[in-house]
Amino acid sequence: MDSPTDQSGLTYWSSRRMPPARTLLCRLDQVFSAPQPTRSPVLFIHGFPDSPAMYDAYHTPAERGQPWLHGRSIYTLALPNRQSNPAPLPSLADLRNGRLQREFNALVQAVIAASPTGKIIIVAHDWGATFTWALIRSRPDLPVEKLVSLSVGSSFRYDLAEHGPRALAWLYTIIFGIPYYLPTAGVRSVLNKALQQAGYGSPSRAEAYRDSYHYWDWPQRLALLVPRLFGWDAQPAFTDIRFPVLFMRSTMDRIATTAGFEAYLRERSDCRVLVFEDVNHWFPEQHAERVLAEIRQFM
Repeated sequence: MDSPTDQSGLTYWSSRRMPPARTLLCRLDQVFSAPQPTRSPVLFIHGFPDSPAMYDAYHTPAERGQPWLHGRSIYTLALPNRQSNPAPLPSLADLRNGRLQREFNALVQAVIAASPTGKIIIVAHDWGATFTWALIRSRPDLPVEKLVSLSVGSSFRYDLAEHGPRALAWLYTIIFGIPYYLPTAGVRSVLNKALQQAGYGSPSRAEAYRDSYHYWDWPQRLALLVPRLFGWDAQPAFTDIRFPVLFMRSTMDRIATTAGFEAYLRERSDCRVLVFEDVNHWFPEQHAERVLAEIRQFM
């Protein structure tokens, strides 16, 4: 077992002198410890890409003075990526056997265990939201006080009946996933240009190929594309949701949600759905103040 101060900067474990028994691919940080907290902690869950820096504007000293965040401990949870855990990338065996989801679930549970209320507030984007919803589907009783889900809904469908011609947009996973198997300069360049066209403006965009492991299963998706377009393996909207949800997405994110999920939230007085027409998928980072205004009101 590694020493409690040698966990790649995992400040949560270091503060409790209880390091995990093995080196983790996922990373949990406690970025702020509230003195004598009595309110549920906030867990910001990072997605793809540039995930460690994505929520920097959400927990500044000034923002911690806002009523919604005041007096709460703050954690961040990042899936492996080129900045927080640049090497090694998850192996194919790790991905196939669900190691990331198991680590993710355990780290969320660790924050719950440290909560003075026994509950947590989650703000999650992209793959962070995907993993969050997967955990909630397996544990609908998860003690979530409130959830802010950005871009990704509670379940996916790939078919024409749900998305119309946009269902073909799932082919983007090929462009994003090939670099995991073939990280050549040419393939990296194609991914870089695809991200640029989608509106992603990070100066480290050229290194985004390191996050392509998220799309490792694109060969299977491609092989099953035709039957999925016609409804095979379609998921019903998951609506066993026992806490308030603020769901925000851009029009670009339509394929990462279902109409049934959004209709269910709109029927609940404690939930809210916002669709932005003038932003891209990375609006939580590129338009942080706009998102924060909605979070403050929701909380």
